Amino acid sequence: MTESLDFDKLRAPCNIERFMAFERELEGAVQRETDERRRKDEEHKRAREKRARKKRLKAQAQASA
Repeated sequence: MTESLDFDKLRAPCNIERFMAFERELEGAVQRETDERRRKDEEHKRAREKRARKKRLKAQAQASA
């Protein structure tokens, strides 16, 4: 015969508010990391585009001279 679990006894020591705060903290950290990586990627892309534009303008100036 299997024993049944008493969910009230299992929940009693668990502090839901603390767990939810911990979960929000983790989700916030993941979101901040995602935002930071996205920002760095965008900065890198802008810098690459700026270098490419400078290179095109330089080549264009040399070709017309």
